[in-house]
Amino acid sequence: MILISRTYEAWTPDDIEAGDTDSRGFEFTDEPVTFRELVDMIGREGFFHPSCSPATGSTFEWLNTEPDIDYRTGEQTSFALHYSDKNKPAAAKYWRAAFQAHNLKKD
Repeated sequence: MILISRTYEAWTPDDIEAGDTDSRGFEFTDEPVTFRELVDMIGREGFFHPSCSPATGSTFEWLNTEPDIDYRTGEQTSFALHYSDKNKPAAAKYWRAAFQAHNLKKD
């Protein structure tokens, strides 16, 4: 098992203009998932944008989605997956392997 956290951030163009982008938080923290579930979640939910380039799969890196846009209201919401600092050290190899499974990690 690997522990992951999922965050969100939501904004509208008006929020950006006003400098108000405080609509963010955790959907869940330290959720245990199997390696297969992690790889499936990355692919199914579109976590294809690493927090840095080139990605290395470091435990300090996270994965983002493209913003989901509500064209009626203009609200955009993006999500991110994070490696939990409560993981045992051996779990780091699974985080890197999940990046590699989707060709997000560059060697």
